[in-house]
Amino acid sequence: MLRINIKTSKQSYDLFSHMAFMLVLIAALFVSIGAKAQSTPELNSEILSSYIADKQIAAFSFGAPNQTNLFQPANWQDEQQPLNNQALSDFVETNYISTKDKVQNATNERECLAQAIYHEARGETEAGQWAVTNVILNRVASKRYPNSICGVIFQNANGKKYSCQFSFACDGQSDDGGIGNKIVRQAWVKSNLIAFAAFKKFQSGEKLNALPSSVLYYHTTAVAPNWSKVFNRVAKIGNHIFYSQS
Repeated sequence: MLRINIKTSKQSYDLFSHMAFMLVLIAALFVSIGAKAQSTPELNSEILSSYIADKQIAAFSFGAPNQTNLFQPANWQDEQQPLNNQALSDFVETNYISTKDKVQNATNERECLAQAIYHEARGETEAGQWAVTNVILNRVASKRYPNSICGVIFQNANGKKYSCQFSFACDGQSDDGGIGNKIVRQAWVKSNLIAFAAFKKFQSGEKLNALPSSVLYYHTTAVAPNWSKVFNRVAKIGNHIFYSQS
């Protein structure tokens, strides 16, 4: 009698385990299907506008910017890659940035620029601060450096101390400047105002014109680095000397 009960219990346990395993497999399948469905973007106005803008940029890249080169929504059926779910999925995976992320990226870029202006040139005149800002944006535009403001300012900042491009970025101190005495707070506000104005020009493709676009280097008058001997001296503004490559 005891043996029969044990055998029956084991059969019930095996059946229950098998059913539980099947339920897990089914649940995993539904999760996989749901994830795949979520990966296909919905055709909303934001994605569609970004898709059109991307096509417009491509058209300008391959010819003169005239009407015949522009991407025409009415000609979608003639495109090699028609507008469908797959085209939108490919676009979202490669080029699409949501408005929320664009706003956050812009905020981060402005903050990085304000930090650099504050730490590198807060004791300079406004002309000197604009000159330092100009060098930073020149580097962003140059193929020699990262293509973002934060990338340029904090290049090599994760290395050893004082091995980065801008010393404040890797000196181990806080990069913010909004605390301290009244003079420091005023300098922090001014740095942010210049960063906001400069970033607005940068976004619109407008040149700052404080310095030529070839100027990528500067140092204070308190030092004389070896590289300054091989570069072209362009200007001295306040306590900074600015250079372009030979």
